[in-house]
Amino acid sequence: MRIVPLSECIAVNRLAMRGAGNGIPSLGIYVGSGSSHSWIWLVDALERLGFLDLRFLREGDIRADTDCHVLFVSGGDTFTLAESIGPSRLGALEKWIAGGGKYVGICAGAYLPLHSSIPPLSSFNLVRGRISNLAKDLPRATAMEEKFSTRYGCSYVFNPVRGPLLIDCLGTRMIAPLYGGPAWDGAVEAEVLGRYISFTPQTLFLSDESLAKETIIGRPAALRKKYGEGTLYLFGPHFEHPDNPESAGIIAGAVHDPEIRPLWRGEEASSNSDYRGQEASTELRSMMSEARILYRGLEGARWHVGGKIWDHERIGYFINAIWERLRRPREDDVHLVIPEGTEEGFAQCLDLMRSIRIVMKEGRDATGEADLLVRTMVDSSARFFEGHFRSLRAARE
Repeated sequence: MRIVPLSECIAVNRLAMRGAGNGIPSLGIYVGSGSSHSWIWLVDALERLGFLDLRFLREGDIRADTDCHVLFVSGGDTFTLAESIGPSRLGALEKWIAGGGKYVGICAGAYLPLHSSIPPLSSFNLVRGRISNLAKDLPRATAMEEKFSTRYGCSYVFNPVRGPLLIDCLGTRMIAPLYGGPAWDGAVEAEVLGRYISFTPQTLFLSDESLAKETIIGRPAALRKKYGEGTLYLFGPHFEHPDNPESAGIIAGAVHDPEIRPLWRGEEASSNSDYRGQEASTELRSMMSEARILYRGLEGARWHVGGKIWDHERIGYFINAIWERLRRPREDDVHLVIPEGTEEGFAQCLDLMRSIRIVMKEGRDATGEADLLVRTMVDSSARFFEGHFRSLRAARE
């Protein structure tokens, strides 16, 4: 594996879309229960790298015959991921990997396949390797106590730092943020692709700095393991984060990695001929413009949703990502066609944000409304991106 420069990745993918290659890889992104807002960062990074065949998978889409070459499982809550996908589908996912699939786990997705005796994580024991940020006795938090730890059986997974760190990946140094992802004591069965080298001036310490250094620095940050005919890539930091676009080269490298599976497998690029949707209306742009105003009015609000803390900023990632694409000048041959029900979903999100603001002003708990808002926003955003990328592919084919 090597780190693929942005310009090279874009050039290769454009060549394939023009028919000079044997197809372009289909990339699945898990957006079901347990996922967080960070899959939006992945969407932005992959589009910037020139990957257009993106699928957005819910729990029921995880099968042994999942129709994609690479599956990304990004940040979120690891236990909720495992519970939502469930033992039978985790078993199907294992078969998919063993049959030649690539699994890329980032942050929570990197914890998911690690060996564990705790159900439901025990249903997906694919990679041995103890994490260094695991303790029987929880260390003292010095900041952001709500982000510091998660119960893990009789122990705790703790996060000594948040924010950007310097990481060495295959001899190339890059900056990427750590938001609760793992560092490993060792890689018993896996190849180390990268290590945490040092903190940066922007690193936020949630614990004593000496403990943070002992737990993180010099530890593996990125692993690769061959499993049957397939491969698992486990990344502790968010290499896809938009603040550090150069670090996305390791994401591209995992997709392009010729040592495990060639980039081109001979399949044709996915067809859009059977797709049924509706032309995006000017009303959708108006709705997203209003949504940008409404979510700012939720500043300061925080809710425990699906095992994670959600706030207005996380909702904003979805809204701003869609708004940016709606206002982006489109080429004449690109007509945005979105799945039916997408606009209705966003209309419901607007109603929920208005309702939450009223509930907050009255001093009442808005967790129920926030939970529905998150689920509706995630589903509607995934629908929008399905249409967005289908429309781009249709224009290139």
